[in-house]
Amino acid sequence: MKIKMEKAAESASLTAAQKQKSYGDYFNKRSSVKNFSIGEQVVLLIPDSSNKIYARWTGPGEIIQHHPPHSYKVKLPDGTVRHVHVNKIRKYHPRALVVGVIFEDDHEFREIHPTPNLSRSTSKRVLHETDLNHLKETEREQVLAILLKHRTLFTSDVKIAKVGAHRIRLKPNIERKKPFLYCIPESLKIKVDEQIESSCDLI
Repeated sequence: MKIKMEKAAESASLTAAQKQKSYGDYFNKRSSVKNFSIGEQVVLLIPDSSNKIYARWTGPGEIIQHHPPHSYKVKLPDGTVRHVHVNKIRKYHPRALVVGVIFEDDHEFREIHPTPNLSRSTSKRVLHETDLNHLKETEREQVLAILLKHRTLFTSDVKIAKVGAHRIRLKPNIERKKPFLYCIPESLKIKVDEQIESSCDLI
């Protein structure tokens, strides 16, 4: 039995390096050209602490070392250091209000782009520098009149909209359809409740 185990280990060691190289080459084909500098803030797609199979975006972390050509060492807020492939790294964009979003898979979302956030001065400049030269004179006058009439929409700060009351009329003798219920996994119920509470706090 011992001799058989030794022979199996020897044959496995002969092909392990070749298999590992083929797996690495296949995975690196999907790697995009992204460069991060030392000290840059990033987020990582790594397994969740509550479920090792479930991955989510975690961070922000700090790039501390580059391992050419496709890997980086990232220091997380809890002090741990992760060696991560570039496919699992995205640039971190700080927000005033952050809402956690759970991504089931990385390849469906690709690169994460920041949401434009214009200041009041920038909004005024955009309003005054609107190019209408491609329009006819009558069309230009109409567009300018609309912009001037609703200029507060472009120059004032974003506020809560005032919406009037809605009246819902029910049809008689109609049976209510039962809505389809989406079950939430037990391991995610706590996180979903936290996200709902944080969303309600923003209202």
